[in-house]
Amino acid sequence: MSATCVHFGYGPSRLVTVNVLQRYLRDTVEPTFLDFQHSPHSARLAYQACVAVCHAVDRVTYPKTPGNLRSKWRKKSFEFRIVDMIAHKYKHVVSDDEKEPIEQGKLRLSALVFGKGLLEMCGFNPTAVGEGGIDLHNLYFIIQDAIKFLHPRGTQTAGRDPG
Repeated sequence: MSATCVHFGYGPSRLVTVNVLQRYLRDTVEPTFLDFQHSPHSARLAYQACVAVCHAVDRVTYPKTPGNLRSKWRKKSFEFRIVDMIAHKYKHVVSDDEKEPIEQGKLRLSALVFGKGLLEMCGFNPTAVGEGGIDLHNLYFIIQDAIKFLHPRGTQTAGRDPG
C-alpha cells in the first residue's frame, strides 16, 4: 500500500502517515455518494459527490501536482472524465473540456454533459426537461462507476504507477 505523510496542524510532531487514497475513498467519497443515494433529486449532493470523486487524484499525487495522473485517469475512465468535468465546472464555472477548441461539425462532450446549462445555477439537468445534459438519475450511475474505477488505484503498492 502506498503511504503519504500528511500534515495535520503545525510542526513536525503533527505528521501522520496514512494510506491516503483508500482512507479518502472510505471516509469521504463513499459517505458523500451515499448522501446523494439517499437524496437522489439533490443537485447539491450530486455535485458534492463529483467533487469528492474528482479530488481523489490529489490524494495519490500529493505533494506533487495531480495534472498528469488526472489526464491519465480521464483517458482510462469515461465516467471519471464526466465526474471531473462536473466538479471543475462548479469549482471554476467552466470545465477544461469547454475551453478546448473543437472542429467544426463536431459535438462537444460538454454539450452532452451540461446541456444548455440554463436550469437555475445547475451545471447539469436535474429534471431532464428540454435543456439537455445529464439528469441526476443517470449521473448517479456515472459517479458509481467512477468510484469503482478508483478502488483498484488505492490498492497499488508503493512505487507502482497508480494510473
